[in-house]
Amino acid sequence: MKRAFVVGSPIAPMVLALLMGSGAASAERLPEQVPSSLRSLSAEEIRSLRDGEGMGLARAAEMNGYPGPAHVLEAVRQGKMHLYAEQRQALERIHTAMKVEAQALGQQILALEALLEAGFRAGRMVEADLARQVEDIGQKRAALRLTHLRAHLLTAGLMSAEQIEHYYQFRGFTTESPDRGHVH
Repeated sequence: MKRAFVVGSPIAPMVLALLMGSGAASAERLPEQVPSSLRSLSAEEIRSLRDGEGMGLARAAEMNGYPGPAHVLEAVRQGKMHLYAEQRQALERIHTAMKVEAQALGQQILALEALLEAGFRAGRMVEADLARQVEDIGQKRAALRLTHLRAHLLTAGLMSAEQIEHYYQFRGFTTESPDRGHVH
């Protein structure tokens, strides 16, 4: 089925509400004094978490016909594809909301990783603390992945099938355009 973006539709304002609705960005703040170098994470992982980058977390969406807002906006900036003004504005809102939430979650993950590493470094790690800390990190990482995947889902919902195909040509990917059984 073809997707259609309807000018003046209620989708754009709802997109921002949906992204921000998970509450991850407003979750309890952990200390932001995360060491610049954790032994358990590479410098690239630390930078990516701080910057709210995708780190391949949304690859399942990207490789199956659900483009991400950052790359779509990049294609538009480079003149490689066209979006209606309303689509571009909605995608900018999706990207901004995703970035804010991803950066907040990234900082929380870094703080939790630092606590985990500190427990081992101090020689005071016990089974009960280990299980709780690993579970906490896992929940934050799952929320981060959800944030990125949701942005892809919302982005695809604002684009026509032709725009998505054009996007994948720009990216140099081949993808089957699966009929997802729903209309946006």
